[in-house]
Amino acid sequence: MDKKLARLAKKILRIVGGRNAAVRTATLDVFLLPDREIAVLKRRFFKKKTEPNVLSFPEPLCFPHPETKRRYLGEIYLNRDLLRRDPERAAPLLLHGILHLLGYDHKKKAGAAKMEKLEKNILRRSGKT
Repeated sequence: MDKKLARLAKKILRIVGGRNAAVRTATLDVFLLPDREIAVLKRRFFKKKTEPNVLSFPEPLCFPHPETKRRYLGEIYLNRDLLRRDPERAAPLLLHGILHLLGYDHKKKAGAAKMEKLEKNILRRSGKT
């Protein structure tokens, strides 16, 4: 699953990045955690009582990464057990996490609508609808 997620993340970044080379070639880390561990992480950092399926932690802009010249977006944590039960959710969840790393959110209705529309468009373009 790890190699598939890496290929999928690269594909999503190319689509999302469009003409922005810094986004198209950006790097990020994806971690797969079991149900229990991702639930603990979610409780620690988020107040919402929703299913712990994907968590995103953007890298602070001023944090140095001398090991790469590429833009480092941050970390995404995916629920490994959920993906084993329902592998079709991998693309939407990974995309959702990447969009959060790029600054999109769904705290307000307008932001949620914009993010949902973008997710549908990117999933369609990636062949994951």
